[in-house]
Amino acid sequence: MENTPEKSQGVLGRMKRVTLNSIAERTEENRNHAHLSPKPKLFAPGSVRYNDITLFLRQLIMLLESGVSILRALKSLAMRSERAATKNLFQDIAQYVEGGNALWQAFDRHPYYFDSVFVNLIRASEASGTLAIVLKRITEYRATRETLRKRVRGAMIYPVLLIVATIVALFVITSFVVPVFAEFFMRSNMDIPRNTRLLIEVSAAIRSWWWTPLALLALLAALYQFWFVRDIKRRLAIDYLKLKLPIIGTIIHKNAITEMCRTMGLLLRSGLSLLSTLDLTKDAIHNRAVAESLSAMRSNVEKGGGLEEPMRASGVLPPVIVDMFVTGEESGRVDQVAEQIADVYEEEVRLAIGGLAEALQPVFTLIIGTVVLILFVSLFLPMISMIDQLGAASGL
Repeated sequence: MENTPEKSQGVLGRMKRVTLNSIAERTEENRNHAHLSPKPKLFAPGSVRYNDITLFLRQLIMLLESGVSILRALKSLAMRSERAATKNLFQDIAQYVEGGNALWQAFDRHPYYFDSVFVNLIRASEASGTLAIVLKRITEYRATRETLRKRVRGAMIYPVLLIVATIVALFVITSFVVPVFAEFFMRSNMDIPRNTRLLIEVSAAIRSWWWTPLALLALLAALYQFWFVRDIKRRLAIDYLKLKLPIIGTIIHKNAITEMCRTMGLLLRSGLSLLSTLDLTKDAIHNRAVAESLSAMRSNVEKGGGLEEPMRASGVLPPVIVDMFVTGEESGRVDQVAEQIADVYEEEVRLAIGGLAEALQPVFTLIIGTVVLILFVSLFLPMISMIDQLGAASGL
């Protein structure tokens, strides 16, 4: 088909008519039909993997671009699925579309797998006839987001693994190695140094109270889950503190900004209004401190204001980002600016993760070296001294 400028402008115009009012209508429609088509019990959260959905979307794009109808494509993909959970999910979507419902409504039945950003983009694309184009954007968005998420998760896991490995090594040494030396010193009736005696006492305490750190960690985890996460104000405070953490906080902060800008760019480029974009992006961001800044932006835009004032007042967005958004707002290119920021910050997250590994290696090397030094001074020096004394005595 010929893609003329006039036709492109017409498509863009139709897409831009998807405003916040349509989202409110969608929410109301969801309430009306939710009791008619509840989420089936067989779709337990987590039973379908994130990559399964992305692969499904890629295959759906190929079929649609080949001229296959939506219903036939859905049925074909459901039939090809090897895992039972994905097959059941895709069959349910196909059956719901076959029943005369729109594709976005079929996706909306499964909010655990298809969030409000996804559903609204599908709805906008169905209304404008650009489903395949928007599906491509969504697939790219999901792939980029998952790659970044894995990098950040890896950055968070790396120091945790090092800490756990260090703790396990210390536990093994104090629980199994130190007692052997303690028994040896006790049998020899030698006068051991004060630091050696202290190490032996610490070892005995650890063997007696080894369960205390585990119980404390479990208590802290439960406290975090039930006291902070479930309370909006406390979770907001915790998420704000996460942004201020040394080294790791920088990664969390830049990742949240990347997530925000990537989502905004996708929604605006797909034709949703700025109000709709701010509303949906706020719900898509994991860090509530950054999400709160979007709430302030939305409120100001709704009153007829711009993005600059609430952005600067948020305290979580760097001045350079605010300046870029202001320039984009003035030139009508907020979507392009948001995507440019996302690209830059994604690269900065990658570099920050590499810097984290480099920064932690000497720290843990120093810790391990200190532990070895303490063990040498406390255990081996007294033993060497005792051997020297025995040698001197035997020489006499």
